[in-house]
Amino acid sequence: MEPVLVLVAPAAVDLSPLTQRLWAERIAHRVIEQEGQQCLYLADADHAPQVKQWLEEWQAGQISPLPPEAVEPKIWHGLLQLLATPFSTFILLLLPAVFAWMHFSADWQNWLSSGAELWPEQRFNLATYWQLGFWDLWRPTLLHFSVLHLLFNSLWWWILARRIEQQEGWLPLLVLLLACGLIGNVVQWWYAGPAFGGISGVTLGLLGWVGFRQRRRNIDYQIPRMLLPVMVGWLLLTISADTLVPGLSGTAHGAHLGGLICGFILAIVWPVKAVVRDTEF
Repeated sequence: MEPVLVLVAPAAVDLSPLTQRLWAERIAHRVIEQEGQQCLYLADADHAPQVKQWLEEWQAGQISPLPPEAVEPKIWHGLLQLLATPFSTFILLLLPAVFAWMHFSADWQNWLSSGAELWPEQRFNLATYWQLGFWDLWRPTLLHFSVLHLLFNSLWWWILARRIEQQEGWLPLLVLLLACGLIGNVVQWWYAGPAFGGISGVTLGLLGWVGFRQRRRNIDYQIPRMLLPVMVGWLLLTISADTLVPGLSGTAHGAHLGGLICGFILAIVWPVKAVVRDTEF
C-alpha cells in the first residue's frame, strides 16, 4: 500500500499537536519536507477520513499538544515506522535470518559454486547466463560472510530502501532489488567468477536511483546530495587500489559497478509518481 498525502503545510508551522494525536491513536504516518513545505503522509489510506476530521480540528485550534506522559513511547513510534515500510522491513529481517541459516546448514555453499565449471571459458557466451538462470545468479545477494558485512549492508539497505518505499512505494523497490541484484551478480560472475555474496550491489543501485532522482526529478528522499559522488569516488578508489594490488580490498567491484549502473538506468526510465494533495494548509 502506497503512502497517502493528506496535508501540505509551510515549514514554519508546528505540526507536533497533530502528529502527537496520530501517534496516540497508533496511526502510522511520516512528515517529509519537500520543496520547503511539510508533507504529512499516512501509511494506510483507511485512516484518511478520521485524520481529515482531526486536521479540521487542528486548524481550528481545537487540538493542543499532549502532556509528555500522554505521548507514546519512542519504541512504539519506531515499530509503527517499521510497519509503514513493510517491504524494506521484510528484507531487513530476511538478511539476518539467512545469515543465521548459514551457521546451521551447509546448503548455501552450493550457491557460491554456480557455473564454476563454465568460468572463465564460457563467460563471453550469452547462453551461459541463460543456462545458469535467474535464481542461481541472483541468490548470492542474500549471503553475508561476517557480522560486520551483514551490519554494514543492512544499514545501507535500511537508510536507502525505506526512503524509496516512503516516497514511491514498494514496487520500484522490488524491481531495484531484483534487477540490481541480478545485473550486479552477472557482471561480478563475468569479471571474477563465482564465490561472492552480499546485497551491496543492490544498495549501490539504490544509491544511484536516489542520487539521480533527487537531483533530476526533485524527489526529496532526505538523503545528503553529496553521498552519491562520495560513494562513487570511494568505488573508483577501491577499484584503483585493487588494480595496483590485486585482492587488497576484497571487494566485489563487478557487483558494485553493475548494481550502480542498473540503478541509474532504472531511475531514468521509471516514471515519477503523481501525488494528489488532499489538503493544503
